[in-house]
Amino acid sequence: MRSLQNSGRDLLTEGLTVLRIETTEKVLDSLLFFIEELVLWNRKTNLIGTSDETEIITRHILDSLTVYPLLKDRKGSILDIGAGAGFPSIPLAIVDETLSICAVERRRKRASFLRNAVLLLGTGNLTVLECDARDVKGRFEIIMARGVGELALLYELSKRLLKERSMIIAFKGKITEIEKEVSRLKGKQAENEDYNLHIHKVKIPSLEEEERNIVIIETR
Repeated sequence: MRSLQNSGRDLLTEGLTVLRIETTEKVLDSLLFFIEELVLWNRKTNLIGTSDETEIITRHILDSLTVYPLLKDRKGSILDIGAGAGFPSIPLAIVDETLSICAVERRRKRASFLRNAVLLLGTGNLTVLECDARDVKGRFEIIMARGVGELALLYELSKRLLKERSMIIAFKGKITEIEKEVSRLKGKQAENEDYNLHIHKVKIPSLEEEERNIVIIETR
């Protein structure tokens, strides 16, 4: 297996430890292999805006894993809407093989990358759907999105796909922007729609000064 520099392994080990995620050689090897595949594909497909390994680890891998404490004790089915280059679904599937994740990506090149990554990594707990989220069938306990913009759009896409007492998780940045999105969400919801909304502040290891929040919408 190709290997990254020791600094990448050390950065991952430190980040996973801070996030209280069990660090095994298998997990580290899989994450590092995934990063290498991503960099390789990114040169010709432009999956994400950087090919810098350190930036991929901090801004994508570790950022994706900040949500893990919300998922590890809830073993229901998970849908990742707009999975893109595999964030957050692939890092989560690697660190916890008990999670059952379906990654939805409508863009062909990105979906092809996801299928290839799943095949090479052997992540049997992750499936890939190449379609628009509006065409997904079935219902899920958890829907998460890192690449969908507005909360109102994510909520609208998610409503018909959620089981009772389920959860929507959105990765967000500044609280000032989140407050605007929440206001727009409330302005569009119907009177009979009922949910609890929480904002959970998170810290990304090695990027502690950058403001990141997770918005949680719990349906009743």
